[in-house]
Amino acid sequence: MPIYSARRIVVESYPILLLCIFIGLFAGTTLQESLSRIEGTLVMMMVPLLNGIGGNLGSILGARLGSALHLGMVEPRLKGRVLKGNVNASVLTSIGVFSFISVVFFMIAYLWGMGFIGAAKHALAFILAGILLTPVIILSTIVLAFISFRKGLDPDNVVIPIVTSIIDVVAAVCLLIIAINIVGV
Repeated sequence: MPIYSARRIVVESYPILLLCIFIGLFAGTTLQESLSRIEGTLVMMMVPLLNGIGGNLGSILGARLGSALHLGMVEPRLKGRVLKGNVNASVLTSIGVFSFISVVFFMIAYLWGMGFIGAAKHALAFILAGILLTPVIILSTIVLAFISFRKGLDPDNVVIPIVTSIIDVVAAVCLLIIAINIVGV
């Protein structure tokens, strides 16, 4: 069967998307529980950003790994220069993006009158949640890419939907844990 036949894409994607519906429902339930506990507007603003940034980082890595696996540049094993380079790039991108957005949250919190300490707590909560999320993004993306490739599935049909769904759940949990312990909401 060719790699890019419409039939193969539908056959491989449909069950994955159904699975992601259930993961999404769990993410929504987790998020609803989180938001019912979190009273701070600024902390609630962090959730879609964590989900979006995390999903984007996982999607980029997943697409790169899928291409590298198809081209034979990466073997489905946890070693190799190409894999290490992609992981390092993902970590550096993650640190850069989460750091930048945490500075933005600091400025917003400070301008909203939370004072230096309150603004620093919000910025710290965001960057720590992002740092907790980063290994989950990288590990889940690599594991899903390798497993799907070994099973004869196209990683492009499998990795991104599942990784973004997993990140939605984990990001809400990470933020909830950090916000309760640092911001005190």
